[in-house]
Amino acid sequence: MATRKTWIMLILAVLSLATPVRAGQYDAVFGHVQRMLKQSISNDEAGLNATRQRLESVSRPARRNVKEARALNQQGLDALKRNDYPVAATVFQQAQQADPADVEVAGNLGYANLKLGRLKRAEHQLVYAISLSPGRSSSWYNLGQVYGAMDDAERATGAFTVAYRFSQNPPKTADFMRQALTTAEASEATRAALKRTLQLVGLPP
Repeated sequence: MATRKTWIMLILAVLSLATPVRAGQYDAVFGHVQRMLKQSISNDEAGLNATRQRLESVSRPARRNVKEARALNQQGLDALKRNDYPVAATVFQQAQQADPADVEVAGNLGYANLKLGRLKRAEHQLVYAISLSPGRSSSWYNLGQVYGAMDDAERATGAFTVAYRFSQNPPKTADFMRQALTTAEASEATRAALKRTLQLVGLPP
């Protein structure tokens, strides 16, 4: 119940100046995302595409201060390069307030929260990013990292397999996953999920 309340509060904060938001609509968004994780693992391509279409029908906020958000996003990216995650998160939050419809900003804020260990915030933010652009592979991949950090290998596998299936360059994505297997920061659950993902899509780890 607390998770649902936090999610609703986040969406209301992000979209406070956009079209009025019905809490039930964003309960549905979270449900669609979780359903897609399971459908991808079970190779239910028809179901995955059908749920994606439902997710794409969700209303989205109007674009607002695009130029300001873009400038702030760049500042946040610069902070990420310095590994200054607190500053990055703060700046990305400001960018999102400027333009809540910017999917890159939404995803970057989720990633910054992941790096800060704010896993529930990261999950909520990345689900929001997915609601803005369900086919954006990087948001799904980062969501997989969040679930891996939560020691939830099953959901991490689901998110990683969606990321691969939606990737515009699957071979590059597969190589990226193999490289991620060797990073010291990857949790045991993350490594297990990445290996299983490669197996599920018919590739060697």
